[in-house]
Amino acid sequence: MRNPITGHRTVEIDGQELTLRYTWKAIAEVEAKYGDAPNLFDPETVANVAAAGLRDTHPEYTPERILELSPPFIPFVKAIQDALQIAYFGAIATPEGGDTVKKNRLTGGWLRLIKWLLPRG
Repeated sequence: MRNPITGHRTVEIDGQELTLRYTWKAIAEVEAKYGDAPNLFDPETVANVAAAGLRDTHPEYTPERILELSPPFIPFVKAIQDALQIAYFGAIATPEGGDTVKKNRLTGGWLRLIKWLLPRG
C-alpha cells in the first residue's frame, strides 16, 4: 500500500506487512547520519534508513533486527525509496530540473537511485 496523502508505504519483512513513514524527524536523522545521498547498496545503511522510517509505527524493528531478518534487498530498497519520495513530494509528481531548487538538492541522491531501480522500458 502506498498513500501519498498520509505518507505511508507498506513493506514486507519476515512475512509481516509493516508501515514505513518518514516524518521530518526521521528525514533529519537520516540526513544527519548519511547526508543527502546515503549508500543504499550497503545493507547496514539500508537497515538504519529503514529503521528510521519504521520507528513511529514499528519501533521493535531496529537496524540490528532488520539485518538479522534480511528481507529481499532490492524490493526493500525500492519500498524505502518510495516512502522517501512520498515524504518529500507527497501526492505531487517528483519535480524535474537541476540543483537550483533546495528540495532537488536534498533528494538528489535518493532520486538518482530511484531512477536506477525503476524498470527501464
